[in-house]
Amino acid sequence: MKRLFVILFIVTVLISSSFSSFAITPAETIDISAESGILIDFESGDILFEKNPHKQMYPASTTKIMTAILTLENTNLDDKVVIDKEAPFIGGSRIYVKEGEVFTVEQLLNALLIESANDAAVALAKHISGSTEEFARLMNKRAKELGALNTHFTNPNGLPDEKHVTTAYDLAMISKYAMTIPKFKEIVKTVRYEIPANEKTPEIRYFRTTNRLLWGVGPSNRIEYNGKWVNIKYDIVDGIKTGYTDAAQQCLVSTAAKDNRRVISVVLKAIRTNVYVDSRKLIDYGLDNFKIINLVNSGTSLKTIEIENGIEKDLSLLAQDNITKTVPNNYNETNISSKIELDPEIKAPINKGEVLGKVSFSLDGAIIGETNLIANKSIEEKQIYKIIRNIKDPKNMSLLKIILSLILIFIVWRTIVTVKRIRRRRRRWKL
Repeated sequence: MKRLFVILFIVTVLISSSFSSFAITPAETIDISAESGILIDFESGDILFEKNPHKQMYPASTTKIMTAILTLENTNLDDKVVIDKEAPFIGGSRIYVKEGEVFTVEQLLNALLIESANDAAVALAKHISGSTEEFARLMNKRAKELGALNTHFTNPNGLPDEKHVTTAYDLAMISKYAMTIPKFKEIVKTVRYEIPANEKTPEIRYFRTTNRLLWGVGPSNRIEYNGKWVNIKYDIVDGIKTGYTDAAQQCLVSTAAKDNRRVISVVLKAIRTNVYVDSRKLIDYGLDNFKIINLVNSGTSLKTIEIENGIEKDLSLLAQDNITKTVPNNYNETNISSKIELDPEIKAPINKGEVLGKVSFSLDGAIIGETNLIANKSIEEKQIYKIIRNIKDPKNMSLLKIILSLILIFIVWRTIVTVKRIRRRRRRWKL
């Protein structure tokens, strides 16, 4: 499992590096009531809306997204976790674990993301790192690796702490990665879950997700949206995580998919059910007003060049990565231009997949995406060029000098020997 998530992370890092945060917005704009928020396209990573995206805010239980990532990366789901003396006394939302009680990682992970259990977060943190302090250090390190810029975690659950802060942008980057993990994606869309009874707790524990976008229907679960009263439940939403403290107010990270597109929204410090109004507003804005265009597909041949010293003359240069861009629905794609830059000296030998340049795509002078250009095949150097190169190689110069010196010595010696022989013969003739 650990190896799987390392691979997922590398893929995520490679994909993200191909995109620009250059924002394109349609003529129609929106606003939200929350103090901070952001909307990104999941595939391209493009920012479609932002409001104070880099302002440090209290994340409350949206913190648990990071805790879940580390749990999935550093444990196996069937690992056993024994509850210590501290976890049962953690306040706030909890599943009332008891000292000595044994759970699987999978059970605690579901409790963490569905019931938003603070005691489960502490139990998982200690299982992984030995203490919540060490786990917080691991959280901060991993958050930076995932693209967070202004995040500092001090605990695994988001309970109030003045130094426990993040931003809407950072949460979007963390959540974007989290949604590439199949088990995480499965849990955050789950409405109900239960943990069977055990020796310490003879009753079954029943959970229902705190995210009302997944189940909120009926008179007590209605919001005013676009002039109408509608259910909070929104069928296209399939995660991610809620949060609330007095200081943080209502926080919600959401994701929704429609017509083969997915967006992620983050809303921080909203008041009461406005968190759902703001989230739905962002989701609809992103899915209804934008489309994805392919700037280039991985493996597309973009240029053919000649290799003068190669045993083969022509070499095709291919786009290394897929590059996509999120643009308004009515956007004219002809406004995007491309530019190819090649390395100054391209000579054989060349290895297949070797980076030999890059292609960039621009809109109104701003780069919106770029990727490397790689060789489509290997090309060996012509033999004559190998010989010349070896002669010119400084490593071979000393050996060449020695050989030339020996040849010169040999010539001088042969000359001397020949002269002596000639003189002897002349003397004989005189006699």
